[in-house]
Amino acid sequence: MFNLWHIAYEVSRYTEYAFHHYDQGRDAIWMRNSKRNAMMCLNARGLPEEVQDDEMRYLSDMHYRLSQNMKVALVESYHFTESPYTSKHKVDGAKIVLKGIRGAEELVRNPFYRIDLNHKKPKAPAYYQKRLASRHPFEKFMNQFSPMTYLLICINLIVFLFNLAAIHFADSYRYTQMLALNHYNVIEGDLYRLLSSSFLHATVDHFLFNIFALYILGKFTESIFGSWRLLIAYVATGITSSLFSIMFITEGISLGASGAIYGLLAILVVHLLVHGRISAKLLFQIAVVFIVVSVLTQFISNVNHYAHIGGLVFGALLGVMYHPRKFKLRWHTAALTAFILLIVLSWFMAQRHHSAQPLSVMAMEHIEAGEYEEALGILNESIRTNNDTAKTYHALGLVAEYAGDTEQARQFHERSLAMNPDDEWVMRYRLMQLRKERKYEEMDQILSGVDAKDIEDPQLKAIVEAHDADE
Repeated sequence: MFNLWHIAYEVSRYTEYAFHHYDQGRDAIWMRNSKRNAMMCLNARGLPEEVQDDEMRYLSDMHYRLSQNMKVALVESYHFTESPYTSKHKVDGAKIVLKGIRGAEELVRNPFYRIDLNHKKPKAPAYYQKRLASRHPFEKFMNQFSPMTYLLICINLIVFLFNLAAIHFADSYRYTQMLALNHYNVIEGDLYRLLSSSFLHATVDHFLFNIFALYILGKFTESIFGSWRLLIAYVATGITSSLFSIMFITEGISLGASGAIYGLLAILVVHLLVHGRISAKLLFQIAVVFIVVSVLTQFISNVNHYAHIGGLVFGALLGVMYHPRKFKLRWHTAALTAFILLIVLSWFMAQRHHSAQPLSVMAMEHIEAGEYEEALGILNESIRTNNDTAKTYHALGLVAEYAGDTEQARQFHERSLAMNPDDEWVMRYRLMQLRKERKYEEMDQILSGVDAKDIEDPQLKAIVEAHDADE
């Protein structure tokens, strides 16, 4: 059975055409493409060759009527027939096209469109009519085919499954340590982490929550702005929200797509504001909900709120730039300038902070708690993932000391000293050893030019202050 409403519904999903009105007398569905100023007419009835001239006159008349309320540059009318034909005409600068096509698959070249038409079990025409004629924006955008949203979800899913398999089957956090965001590695040059962390999740609930939000906000953003702008928005806000967060968080690691998701949310809020579809009251309610959720999650989970704030800020600026016709040039210039300046400021402020490699910090916490086996496992993971630093070998030296292997401990401490003699942990250990051996001259050499005010490690600061007092 020929289902015209099903065809029109699928056209609306895979193209930029939306339902305009239904001509019951002719059994035809009119659809509109606002971006191209185009109208499409899908006809359930065939069109004999002898009346094609009459049909062309009808389309010219429809162009005149439609042009009274909107700009129309193209009118296309499709009839289904065994003998294809094409007839073209121009009226007042607009193109009128009359086509006879064999099947609906000729309307859209997307292979997924053909699958939906030919392989999915069709529903009753009333179902598609209700969905197609709905004016609710949520239903309209959620029905839209959004390939970039699906691609981003697939990338997140693949990375998540690889990471989950490594954690549960190989007992390895290799991918987490390679892709997660942390201040130390980014400052040391691993800039890719600013983006890779936006595709990384460690737990099932974290992944599902973010993917659900990405599915909804991604489809909205892609339906409004297009696939490439969604990709640009996700990448740009993912990177900038990560950069913004390390300006404040210097310890531990961060991961998840939430920074980019908050960026998409901000872009959509700007879109609603500039089109007058959101009131001040609704905007206030959104802000209150965001604040309440942020406060509550602070007590129940480890949430990087700075990445969320960064995503909102950069997303809002990007939202302004995504509306060239709604803002004057000076607003676009201001938004672009603020976007660039915030990136520079975030990077400058992040570089002013000192941090340690997260795995080394974690290992030292286990050592201080007397959990040497756990510490050794983490340190070996550091070496396997090429995250070893002077602190790594300092910690290995402490583990070797606990095991009673004095020679091995000495080699590890010498290696840590050779890698970075200015590391505060390494310096503290070296000074303590020299003080035990009463080698004060060597202590003087190490501490020459060292200011206690610049030291963050409290134990090292106490040693330096005591040494300065003795002098």
